Amino acid sequence: MLRRSLVLLALISLPSLAFDAILSGSAALDYRYIAGPNPQENPSPLGIAGLTFEVAQKVVAEVGHGFSFTVKACGGCHGIEVDQGFGELRLKPFFNLRAGRINVPFGEFTVRHDPANFSTPSKPLPYAMGDMLQYGREGFNLGIVPGPWVDNGLELFGSASLGKTTQLDYAVYVVKGLAGDNDFDFAHSRSYLDNNRTPAFGARLVLTGDDWAIGGSFSAGTYDSKDALWYAMGGLEAYARFGPVTLRAEALARRTDLDPVASGYAYRLIDAWFLKAGWYAQLDWAVIPQLTLIVRSDGLQRWGMPLPGSELAPVAGVQRQTVAALVRVHENVALKADYELWTFSGAPYQLRHVARAGVVVGY
Repeated sequence: MLRRSLVLLALISLPSLAFDAILSGSAALDYRYIAGPNPQENPSPLGIAGLTFEVAQKVVAEVGHGFSFTVKACGGCHGIEVDQGFGELRLKPFFNLRAGRINVPFGEFTVRHDPANFSTPSKPLPYAMGDMLQYGREGFNLGIVPGPWVDNGLELFGSASLGKTTQLDYAVYVVKGLAGDNDFDFAHSRSYLDNNRTPAFGARLVLTGDDWAIGGSFSAGTYDSKDALWYAMGGLEAYARFGPVTLRAEALARRTDLDPVASGYAYRLIDAWFLKAGWYAQLDWAVIPQLTLIVRSDGLQRWGMPLPGSELAPVAGVQRQTVAALVRVHENVALKADYELWTFSGAPYQLRHVARAGVVVGY
């Protein structure tokens, strides 16, 4: 009798629940040609020198009363995973809550990390994962922060109007944190389980106008299983639009503790940390609605003791110059192509020429 009453009550309550679902998704197929001998392969089963595929599906369920659920699943070089899975409560424009598996709000590119939302075939080097040449621990070990940074945690966010065309957006968060052993392991950082007891924390602040924005991000935490090695990273971002021309730029830096008891360092370890900085500046010119031309300069620089077995010098860097084109053949379909020139310093790697072509479908 009690069970029947509960079922009846639930059926009566359903019509009063405002439920709405929003679907979006994307798929990207990309081919990369690297002139000369193939570099070390990336974690993708298909390898950095060949064909890669990425697909994502997102569902946002609006339950009502300011509450919603978001789930996004994606498949790519790291296999199939939950990119987003959180509940969101919107209370006021200046105070909202998000909890679960989130994209950590660090930097401007994180907001548009899906291939359907950025114009170049590749990600900027500060956010590079599978895009990085000579990525391994003996090399540059990917970028500053993964794009996207997927983690379990709690985020508070909101906006405050400062005038007719200006507003201040903020986000503060506590998350599981990036993980590794004597530097980051980005694949291990995607694990659902924490490797230590200390959460990471951070914030992002952005001042936005009609056609411009400036902002900054910060995050810090321990990354090893013993809770002994810390990282701290920060970033600055800028955006401006001048008619058909859009300019974006970011600069990121990360200070990462080294394991002082690890063996195999090439030199005597005096400063048990290293500093890594990355940047990009990109200009998009919408020649016509169907065609956008892009030029981009980006790079990474590393200072400090190389990891045991590394091929890098105490000061090493990589720079990339890119020219690209984005062709919109349909409102949901775009073709991308580019040419990239890679140069290295403080490392035994030769200049590399890279060409990329791909197709992106989004809705």
